[in-house]
Amino acid sequence: MLIDIFSSLDYYTYVDEKTSSFVMGYFFFYMGVLGVCPNKGKNWVGLSPFSVISTKLDMMLVGIVSDSGGMRFGGLVLGSYGIFWVLLSCNFGGMVPAGFSISSQLSMGLGLSFVWWFWPVLSAFCFNWKEFLAHFLPLGTPLLLCPLMVLIESTSVLIRPITLAVRLVANITMGHLVMSLMGTGGVIGVGSLVFGGYVLFEFFVCGLQAYVFTLLVNLYSMDHPSHMLH
Repeated sequence: MLIDIFSSLDYYTYVDEKTSSFVMGYFFFYMGVLGVCPNKGKNWVGLSPFSVISTKLDMMLVGIVSDSGGMRFGGLVLGSYGIFWVLLSCNFGGMVPAGFSISSQLSMGLGLSFVWWFWPVLSAFCFNWKEFLAHFLPLGTPLLLCPLMVLIESTSVLIRPITLAVRLVANITMGHLVMSLMGTGGVIGVGSLVFGGYVLFEFFVCGLQAYVFTLLVNLYSMDHPSHMLH
């Protein structure tokens, strides 16, 4: 029995059997991960629907990195590919019945966000600290507004990992809460069709959140200086 609506997001929801629910929760989670991981072994037909979708997603990720100027970073395409599929797997894993939604945990969101926010900041500062600091003061700013603009730009950069994490966790959490409320309320007849439609919509949201996270971290890398300090 659920203590409150937020307990549906805990892996120990079934309090009577904590150990078994913990094991089964992660079992279903990893089953969800394995179910959506792209098959790169080419064991199946080359033009299968999943391989077509996987190829389109690969092209989309390469396009994101290319449009943000990330090709100048070694391995950013591979990193973006990895973070996209990790988030997609975590989000889809939480959709498995009795599974544990790891992407709805703030600790997981903050950890990923901080790592992907910190590396371009550290790299930009070490690469060309003068050009990096120049981004905090837009060209043509009036003298009286310079301190205020520096404060605003610094704050906007520092809160990026928080906004990344909150955006991801809040969207995944709210979707699971709505499904939990619809499920505990009992849906029959036309209501079951509505619930099924919402489940499909939630799968779309899971994929969209992985895409938005990958897009934003690549856009943040555009602030990286282009020329090394001599």
